[in-house]
Amino acid sequence: MDTFRITNDALSARLSPFGATLTDLRLAGWPHPLVLGFEAIEDYCDTDHYAGAVIGRHANRIAKGHVEMSDRMLALPRNGGDHHLHGGATGTARQAWTVIDETSTSLAFHLVSPDGHEGYPGECSITARYSIIGSATLRLEFEATADRETVVNLCHHPYFDFSGRGDIAAHRLEIAAESYLPAGPDLIPTGEIAPVADTLYDFRVARPIGVDRPLPGFNNNYCLAASTRSEPAFAASLSLPDGPALELWTTQTGLHLYDGYKLQPGQRGLEGRIYGAGQGLCLEAQNWPDSPNHHLFPSAILPANTTYRQLTEYRFAPLR
Repeated sequence: MDTFRITNDALSARLSPFGATLTDLRLAGWPHPLVLGFEAIEDYCDTDHYAGAVIGRHANRIAKGHVEMSDRMLALPRNGGDHHLHGGATGTARQAWTVIDETSTSLAFHLVSPDGHEGYPGECSITARYSIIGSATLRLEFEATADRETVVNLCHHPYFDFSGRGDIAAHRLEIAAESYLPAGPDLIPTGEIAPVADTLYDFRVARPIGVDRPLPGFNNNYCLAASTRSEPAFAASLSLPDGPALELWTTQTGLHLYDGYKLQPGQRGLEGRIYGAGQGLCLEAQNWPDSPNHHLFPSAILPANTTYRQLTEYRFAPLR
C-alpha cells in the first residue's frame, strides 16, 4: 500500500490516499502505535471498520436514506441495514484520493465526488489536509464545495488505543458535553436531546471508559454546539495512566463516541497485533447523525457554490 509520512521531533503520521486514511500514528518516547491500522490495502477494503479514514459525503446514519432538500426529496442507498451509512458503500472512505500538496509536516488530499454519486446531488470537490503543528498536534482540515445544493458532513474515523494491548478499558475519557442523542436499536437518534447527568453517558468528569459501560457498548453522538464554530473548542480528552494524553479540539457540532464493540476478531494489524471487539475507541468529530430528518439538529445542507469548512486537532502532550 502506497503511504506517505509526515513528522516532526515528537509526532509521526503515516497516511494513505485510499480513503485519505491515517494508517499509523506515533508519539516519540512511546513504544506503541496510538491508533489501530493495517499494513495492506486489502485489510481496509475487506472490512467495514473505516479505520482512520475520512468519511463522507455524510458521515454516520441517515434514516431510510431520506433527505429533504429545498426542491426535492433524496432517496440515498440503504447500505447500513435499512439506513444510509457513512456516505454509502463507495463513499469517500472507499475512494482513491489524489495528493495535491506535500511537505515534511503536511499532506493534502483531494477528491472529486461526481454528481449523483451514491445519490448525492452536485459535483463536490473535497480537500483533506493533515498537518503536524506545534510540539505534538495533528491537525485535520476539511474543505468542500459543490455546484448544486447537496449534503456534506465529513468526519475522521480513527480508533485510538494507547496501550498496545487492545485494552481500552483503562483509558480515561472526558467529553465536554451536557447532552447526547439517545438512539434506538438501529442506532438512529430518537430525536430527543437528553442530558448526560445521572446516565452512563456522563463523561463531563474524566473516568475510565470501562467503568459503567452500557451493553453492547457506546455508540452515541454528544452535542457540543448548536452550530459550527469559527475556531476549534475543547471537545474531549483521552489518556492512559503513565502513558500518552490527548486533547481533541474541533469546530464541529458533535462528537460521536464508539468503543469498537463491532470490530471483527482475528484481523492482523500494526506490529502483528490481532485486533478484536472493543480494542479501539473512536472519537468522531462530525455533525449530528440523521440531521436531515430532525429540524432541531444542526443542518448538513451545503448550498451551491459555498464552502464547507471543518477543523479538528488531536493535541498530544509530549512525553518527558
